[in-house]
Amino acid sequence: MKTVEFVIMVVLSILIAFAIALWVPGKPMEKLELAFAYGGLILLFLFGFLVLAAIAGGKIDISQLLEEKGADGTGGGASMGRFQLLIFTFVIGLSFFLVVLCKCDMPQIPTNVLALLGVSATTYGVGKGIQATTQDKNNGGGGGGPAGGGAGGAGGD
Repeated sequence: MKTVEFVIMVVLSILIAFAIALWVPGKPMEKLELAFAYGGLILLFLFGFLVLAAIAGGKIDISQLLEEKGADGTGGGASMGRFQLLIFTFVIGLSFFLVVLCKCDMPQIPTNVLALLGVSATTYGVGKGIQATTQDKNNGGGGGGPAGGGAGGAGGD
């Protein structure tokens, strides 16, 4: 992202927050809270819009977003762990966003939801660990055992 775009977004959100603070009727503290809330919301919207515009314009390549590397370092196909983590994060984030939007209150996060996100992230992490171990074995890493004295250790960095 270019700094000019960033500055324009920040200035635009500050101007809109200032306009809200001036023309919205109510008490000064309520107007200030609304100005900060809407200014932050507009800034978040503009950041999201810039990212989507960069994806649509080809500046951000998402063709390999869900792809894992194969044992030889090339593309190895879709990763179910990445896909599961992405879907769980979006579904849970969207559901909490809708709850906040409808009830205008921060909901309590159930432990089951945190457990599902933890299981999803752990699945992805374990998959990456297995993949790294497999790649080290295929590349001849793992040398330097107890009598070897080499610097290989348990694989490369």
